[in-house]
Order: sequence, then C-alpha cells, then structure tokens
Amino acid sequence: MRAAPALLLVVCAAAGPARPGAAPPRVELGVASSLQKLRPGDPIPRERAVDLVAARGECEAAQIAVRSPAGLAALGASAAPLRGPHGAALAVSLLRVAYLSLPRSSGPDGAAGEWPDPLVPERDPFFGEPRRAFPVAVGPGRLQAIWVEVCVPEGAAAGDHTGAVRLVDGARRLADVPVRVHVWPFALPRTATFAAAFGLPTRVGTAALGRPGDHVLARALAAAALRHRITPYVLSADPPEGACTARACTLDWTRYDAEVAPVLDGTLVPGVRGAFAEVRIPGRVWDGPEPDLAATLRAWRAHFEARGWLDRLRLYVLDEPTPEQVPELARRARLAHLAGIRVFATTVPLPGLTGLVDDFAPNLALVDDGAPRPPHVTWSYASCLSHGCDELPAGGRERERMLREFSGWPGYEIDRPGTAARAVPLLGLRRGLAGELYYDMLHAWTGDPWSDVRAFAGNGDGTLLYPGLPAALGGSTPFPVSSIRLAIVRDALEDAELVALARAAGEGRLADRFLARLVPSARGWERRPEPWLRARRALGDAVARHAARAER
Repeated sequence: MRAAPALLLVVCAAAGPARPGAAPPRVELGVASSLQKLRPGDPIPRERAVDLVAARGECEAAQIAVRSPAGLAALGASAAPLRGPHGAALAVSLLRVAYLSLPRSSGPDGAAGEWPDPLVPERDPFFGEPRRAFPVAVGPGRLQAIWVEVCVPEGAAAGDHTGAVRLVDGARRLADVPVRVHVWPFALPRTATFAAAFGLPTRVGTAALGRPGDHVLARALAAAALRHRITPYVLSADPPEGACTARACTLDWTRYDAEVAPVLDGTLVPGVRGAFAEVRIPGRVWDGPEPDLAATLRAWRAHFEARGWLDRLRLYVLDEPTPEQVPELARRARLAHLAGIRVFATTVPLPGLTGLVDDFAPNLALVDDGAPRPPHVTWSYASCLSHGCDELPAGGRERERMLREFSGWPGYEIDRPGTAARAVPLLGLRRGLAGELYYDMLHAWTGDPWSDVRAFAGNGDGTLLYPGLPAALGGSTPFPVSSIRLAIVRDALEDAELVALARAAGEGRLADRFLARLVPSARGWERRPEPWLRARRALGDAVARHAARAER
C-alpha cells in the first residue's frame, strides 16, 4: 500500500456537539492489508490510505484500524461507489471485523487471547438484508478493524478508481480515509483453475441457523463457499431416491439435481462452476449384493455424463483409510473403475491400492518437497497436522516432540498469521497438484462457534463460517457470516489464477519465481505480508502489460 498525506495518525472529531470547553476526542487511524490480523491491543498500522490493485472478476480488501483512548460510543462507516475512468463506478463493501476470545493456542505456533476472524457485513450478499455491522461501541484503547472490500465486475473499466470511507462516531465525523483501486485490464476466470473442495454439511448448517433442512438457507451456505472460489461438497449428503439392482434401476434424481445442479452448472453464483462431486451411495448398497452396487455405480456415471458433470465426479469413501479398510476401498475402487468413475483417496499411495486410485490426496505435511511427486498424487489436503492434533503438553518429552514435528506448517487456524492460510493452496500449486481438499467449513456449528471454535486442539479447525442469527446481527433471515480466513483462501486461489495467466502470457519464469519466493517449501513459506503483496502486484502488472499489448 502507498502512503498518502491526506490523513494524519491522530485526528479529532470534526463535527457534532461537544461539551463546552472540552477538546474533541482523539482518534488514531491506520490502514493494513487483508493479510494482517489486527488484534485489539496491536499498534495502529502506519499506512494512511487504502491502495488496492485487482483484476476484473477479482475481490480485494484492506482494513481500516480505529482506536480512541476514550473509546467510541457508536463507530460507523460508509462509502459511496468509487469513481473511475469515464464515470465508471465500483461498489465498496464494508464489514465489521469481530473478535473471538481463544483460551488456548493452536499448537506450537498459535497464541491465546482475542483474535479477529468473523466478518459481519453491512448487508449480507445472499438475501440483501441490512445487518448489524455498524454502529458499534469500541472500548477505550481497543483497536477496531473495518474490512473494506471491492469486488471488481468483469466489465469494469481499467485504470484508477478513487473515493473514500467516511468514519463517524454517532453524529460526529471522524475522518475520510482515501481509497484507490487500480483495475488491471484483464479478467480472472470465474471458475477456479486450481480446485478447492471444502466439506459443507448443509444439514448441520441449516439446523444451527434455526431452520433445519431449509433449501434456501442451504443454497445460501453453498453460495458463501462459491463466492470464495471454493467448491462445497457433502451438502445434504442425501443420495438420489429409489434404488438400482442388477435387474432394474429406478433412481429418481429430481431432488439430488435440485441441490447439486446449481453448484455444478454455475447458476447459484453465476459462472462459478463447482469442481468436485462425490458419489453418494447408502451403506446398505455398499454392503449388499455386488451386482446391485455395480448397477448403482453405472447409473451414477450415466447420469453425470448426461448432465455434463462426469469430469468432476469422484468415488470418495473411507476417508483416511486404515490398513484394515484398504481391502474394502480396493473393492469399491475396482467396481468404480468398471463403471468409468474416477477414484479419490485421502492417503499417500499404498501398495494395496496400486492402479486403483486416480487421485491420491495425502496430507500436505506428508508430501516430500525434495522428492519427485509419486504417480497419481494429484491433490493434497490440510488438517490438524498443521498444528498437531492433540493438546500441547506443558513440558516433557512429548512437548519437545510436538514442538519439533508441528512447528512451522501452514494452516487455517485463527491464531496464526494470515500468510499461513494463503500458503496452503499455493504450496499445492507449486508442487504441481490440481487441487486441495478440506474436510469441513462448519465443524463447530453443532455448538456455538462464536464462543467455542476449537476442534482437534486447533482454533477454527474445520470452521470457516459463522452462523448469523437475526437476534444478534439483525435482519429477518439467518445467514452465513464469512471470515478473514475464508477471504484469504479466496485470495490464494486468485493468486493461482494470476500464475496461470502469467504462464499463458509467456511469463512462466516470473510465475515460477513468484511461487518459489513465497512458498519455497512446506515449512519455508513467507510469513510477512509485504512480500506477498509486492510479488502479487509484480505478477499482475506483467499480465496487464501483455493484455495491453494484445489490445493494440
């Protein structure tokens, strides 16, 4: 970000009534990137203006940090559309950064205390209802962050778009923070090149939102993932109705298609096509006569082929198979191959699965950076191994072992740097993988993630959304609340698109240097935000120069 002299570090309230003889309240303001996690006691950032650069079809964000020694009774924020070339306009979304109290750290690299993560919108993007983001009371000396996000339409004019975010405390005007967004003259594809499939159990989600099984809320949950370039899988987990036997097949795909087609066809979030779908077969069919199971698998292939989805269908069963489960997985894989369905397994290649698995997805910590990639290792997945899946002992040899084995990995924990989350997809991209799988986005929703988001000894493990209930956040309809970590995952997937565009533009060496600089190895990823921002801008500028030459 580029510093601007238009805003001083300490400003005073500029308008509104004050007590006779009393000085206006002092307010400190600063701007940080979306990769910084601003905690309530952190120093105010030094930057004074929001300065972003984005491609068409890309979302970029920054944060405005506000603090007053005396506190603020009703901090509010507003922004008119940014003005660009030839009268063009870009909408600005403002969200309040909410904070969670984390009693324990996530493994060796985390830290207890208050951490930012939920992003409460002024207006939710699915139902369009006003929500209770602002005004908000800010206690004395506490930093409050405001998330400033711009999603650039595909038809946006290239060049600079400028405006400001106005901050107020009730009726008192505090400051106007300058905003500049430079739009590159090219667009990112809507559907991700590097696939990210994250589990999203909509039955858990709709129950937590107070409307079990509600199809509209289920679509809102799926849309929250797709808007971040993530393919939601699991969903209701319901197979098609009816049954298949070796003699006759009476599967009714009506309800299944109503749920899955908007994701795979790219109609739920226009143009964003899901990249992954798993075969759903009831346990009684797996355990039943093999000819009936084979007929069911053939029906799945036929239906997906007819709908144009076959390239995204996978047999994904027996997650992280134990040695005892390998023979059963091998049996299922053989039948899937006979039916013409690809097989996906979350494990390193195992002898009992040789020739039977098309896509191995080992944990990112189990892929050796220095060795050739084994055949059919095409995906990876992140898990609690990024922090250690058990609580860190207070002392002793077990603590020493965990510190040695689980320090330094990237991951999606709340109490880790933002770059830890951004490194995960790009590490897979640098390894030549096609995609990443993550087991859940709603793991803590069986309880209250606003008060307890811990799982497998990690804060936020498996939880990337929060339940937005009208009683707490306003509006009349419950909705999913996004998170800083989810926005960072989206940014990483957008980075992957920049890499693909750079390579297509003849800038392969620059793309390779980009990845080598930021994710040289699984534990050697760049921790500081600034190198990420500089490298991304250099890569995008190179693609922009190529796009400009192509238009001449």
